[in-house]
Amino acid sequence: MLDYGCGEGAYGALHLAEHGKKVTAIDLSPVAIEHARDTARARGVDELIDFRVMNAEQLDFPDASFDVVAGNGVIHHLDLDRSLGEVARVLKPGGSAIFLEPMGHNPLINLYRRRTPEQRTEDEHPLKVQDFSVLRRHFDAVDARYFHLLSLAALPFAARRGLVKRLDDLDRKLFQVVPVAQRLAWIVVVRLRGPRTA
Repeated sequence: MLDYGCGEGAYGALHLAEHGKKVTAIDLSPVAIEHARDTARARGVDELIDFRVMNAEQLDFPDASFDVVAGNGVIHHLDLDRSLGEVARVLKPGGSAIFLEPMGHNPLINLYRRRTPEQRTEDEHPLKVQDFSVLRRHFDAVDARYFHLLSLAALPFAARRGLVKRLDDLDRKLFQVVPVAQRLAWIVVVRLRGPRTA
């Protein structure tokens, strides 16, 4: 597995390494890689994770290197065409790429983003429906699941997990009955299969 844009946490890589899997983790930031390496060392799994400082848009791996490529909140910081072209190139033909990303259509979330610029970077561009054409350009199958619309109302009451769960359940039903509501979700998880290489 390639943890694509692992950041300081390298949560995916650490989780798999703690279950005995060998993982490669990359990030553009040498500081993030060093912190992630320190965490892996503290957890006793540093021998199972190959940490590398690397540009996600120019991967230094041979074609068809990985069964899985996964990232959490990373591709919305990148040039989608270049990054997904590289993901498709390094993914094995039967492999999958999985990304958890923010969506960019909800006006209330966008208002919050505009009011908190210090929490963002200049390169951020939450995914929009039209971005999925780029995903389809590089992969035969693009499966998306959407999360958090009604459940956003529960954020001030985050300690009340029951309320959040009930609203998440309502979200799932709403997204099935009214598919157009999916674009207003806060988060999308996309699974990409059938990599198309140039």
